[in-house]
Amino acid sequence: MKLTRRAALGGLAGLAGATSGLKTPAWAAAATDVQLLLGGTLTSIPGQFAELANAALSRSLDLDTPLELTPDIGQDGVRAANLFDANSAPDGNTALAFPGSTLLASLTGDTRVHYDFGRWTPVLVASTTTVVIARTELHKTLRSRLTGFFHDHPVRLAVSHIGGPELNALMGLSLLGLRPIPVVGYVDSSAALSALHAGDVDAVQISPYTLDRPLDDVLANLPEGTGAIYYTGDLTDTHSSNIPIFLEAYQQARRRAPEGPFYHAWQAVSASADTAMAIALPMLTPPEVVGKWSRACSATVSDSGVRHWADLHHFKLATGENAEPFLSRTVPDLGATLALRRWLAVNTPRWRQGQETRHI
Repeated sequence: MKLTRRAALGGLAGLAGATSGLKTPAWAAAATDVQLLLGGTLTSIPGQFAELANAALSRSLDLDTPLELTPDIGQDGVRAANLFDANSAPDGNTALAFPGSTLLASLTGDTRVHYDFGRWTPVLVASTTTVVIARTELHKTLRSRLTGFFHDHPVRLAVSHIGGPELNALMGLSLLGLRPIPVVGYVDSSAALSALHAGDVDAVQISPYTLDRPLDDVLANLPEGTGAIYYTGDLTDTHSSNIPIFLEAYQQARRRAPEGPFYHAWQAVSASADTAMAIALPMLTPPEVVGKWSRACSATVSDSGVRHWADLHHFKLATGENAEPFLSRTVPDLGATLALRRWLAVNTPRWRQGQETRHI
């Protein structure tokens, strides 16, 4: 049969339409199915952000209805991350908002973990800072403070639980040559600071967003003989000039630069502890869908309500390509991972018996 010119053009138009349809993200045609899994309840940091940003994010994603929020009963995000990694197709219909504890659980080898966050694609990260405070002799240099006061006895460090965000301080103090003992049960910064003032612990780790008053006020009213040892993250408060970053503290205390697998493991743990929240898509999500989510997140962080929330909590928000480095720093190499797991295996039984950390 002879193919007419009109039929040929009609066939090409149909082919073009089919090709165009293939380029359309699947979730764009099923807007009501787009959801944000929350690694925590609605009162958690991911939950707070999701409720506050829902309208702006849904509008920027061109959704017909508000983004469906699916909270979790836990606070560490492990259960939600397992569901996300196992059941979410890479079509942009499902994103995960999770706290830094989700990363720490994986790094420490938590048996509940069945996900690989290193495969996720971040589209937004809210980062924070942590400050490690310890009893010191403030009139001396950092090196003499560390080797003098702590030379003959271990350092009692207030922690929420073994493997919590205070792992940053537990590893950091160990790298500085000290012998920390984690004292569990301090679930918030206020309780830890009260214990420090009472002399029940020697060191605490605090973050601005967990405090019930400004960080400057906390630093200005520490008990006598107590000071900030180091900080990680992006500290912008006015007292930050008086606090060294960890690298400076290490070089003052040890007279050399830090190196080795355990230090690299600490870097990943520290970056995880400084991740207040992140939003990610599954591995193999098409670039155009990732771009759509990234642009939506960029538009959302410009919302006045979201900006106010971030400023109130001292969060630094990064989106799209700017978010990728934050999550990549939480992924250690195999040698660092093994060093961390070995250190935990050696010391966890000791900590349960109230013994100080053993260096490996």
